Amino acid sequence: MLICRRLAAAALFLSFAAVGSLLPPASQAAEDEPENARRLPIERLVSEGKVNRTPYFAIIRDYADSSIPPDAWIPSELLADMKCPVHYDEGGHFTARVQNPADLLGLPELKDLLPNRGAAIDLDFAALSNDSGVYFNMTGMEKVTGITGAFVDSRRKIVPPASGDILVVGAASLMPEKARIKIPDFTRPELTPPFSLVWDHVIKYNPDLSSEEAMPTVKAISPTWFALSGDDGTVSNKAAWPYAVSAHSKGYSVWALVSNGFDKGRTSKFLSSASHQNNFIARMLAYSKLYGFDGINIDFENVDGGDASRLTAFVKKFADASRASGLLVTMDLPVPSSWGKAYERHALAEAVDYIAVMTYDEHWSSSPRAGSTASLPWTEAGVQRTLAEVPADKLLMGAPFYTREWAETKNKKGKISVKARTMSMASADLRLEEAGASMQWLGDKGQNYFQYVSDDKTYKIWVEDGRSMALRMALVKKFGLAGAAFWRKGFEKPEIWTVIGQSLGE
Repeated sequence: MLICRRLAAAALFLSFAAVGSLLPPASQAAEDEPENARRLPIERLVSEGKVNRTPYFAIIRDYADSSIPPDAWIPSELLADMKCPVHYDEGGHFTARVQNPADLLGLPELKDLLPNRGAAIDLDFAALSNDSGVYFNMTGMEKVTGITGAFVDSRRKIVPPASGDILVVGAASLMPEKARIKIPDFTRPELTPPFSLVWDHVIKYNPDLSSEEAMPTVKAISPTWFALSGDDGTVSNKAAWPYAVSAHSKGYSVWALVSNGFDKGRTSKFLSSASHQNNFIARMLAYSKLYGFDGINIDFENVDGGDASRLTAFVKKFADASRASGLLVTMDLPVPSSWGKAYERHALAEAVDYIAVMTYDEHWSSSPRAGSTASLPWTEAGVQRTLAEVPADKLLMGAPFYTREWAETKNKKGKISVKARTMSMASADLRLEEAGASMQWLGDKGQNYFQYVSDDKTYKIWVEDGRSMALRMALVKKFGLAGAAFWRKGFEKPEIWTVIGQSLGE
């Protein structure tokens, strides 16, 4: 239930009618719509008691926790019809121009970051696309679109705001309150070491956290929401307001991840311009207010070594501005090595609240030879090298919930080539059963291992399970680290959280 208001001479009223018989046939649903989405037709209320059908429908996704407002995507044509400041770009996303964002969002620092004393800011939003058009998720976006909420009674009479035209999105059962949707109060959990951070890889649609069990020791969840999309500081966005509400209801702080898109050239151009950096920082601060997240996780990878000092200066500026807005700042760094020259770890650790060392991908997806994702000795060595530059009380040790299945092929000359396939813990268990292989413990790796032969290929899997995870968590205790960080949520077996909780003392 969402209402778009504007001053106009004539009133325009649109409402959803929750009538099952009017729903489009299932065959019309696009494959890229969120799971469990439903469609509701939109009707135009032209006068009291008179309703006209329109060719439009809304896409609605409810959450397991009924107190969380549903996602409500509406077609771009209706946004234009209501003259809302949101338009669809050919690049595949929506852009909204927010006027006077410093005052609107309560961010006075935007006046110093943006041109013209922060007169306006352009923000990007993800689009839902299907054969019928493109749709914008209006839920929680009141400050961007002018949308607010109001009840409609069983007779579909609209309870209007004091003034302005109205676009009602949703029937009465979809409307959680009669006033503007507000972010519920949330007290951030105390980060008593050792605690856990888990990354949530958001591909397109955000998962329903409200339907999941709470994860022991997890104090922060980091959805992969944002990325540097242009060297001018523009940011792509996959965030969803209900996700943060759901995470908070579980007791998690939300540390939104922002990456550089792993584009070295774009990152270099971006770091060479103070104004582009300011635009980026301003956008991230604006998003923090819109979505209500609590921190920002910086994941800048594949950075040119010559940009080291510029990256450090940017991170410090970003962290200072974020903390002034009440946000905690963390940064992901690779294990120290000869190729990771872009990271001045000591200075970066001083700038941010926590560093997460990515102690995984010992053998990466395109590695020329098969091997463990993160053997215990390699992990410990990586932690020790990082501790030479980062204080233990600021360091989170990375741990993988994934493994890889390596296929080795020998050619006629005896040369072995390899190809890797990423697997979850459950997938590895299934492969063990399907292959009828025998598991063996590798004491020098701190992992279980199995292999099998099929179609003249030898398949090798270094297993991630409760035993290997317990040994890694022992390193957190051994070195007095702040905690652990897990990549990625959804690749673990549920029982792994029991192991983590027991190992870290919860």
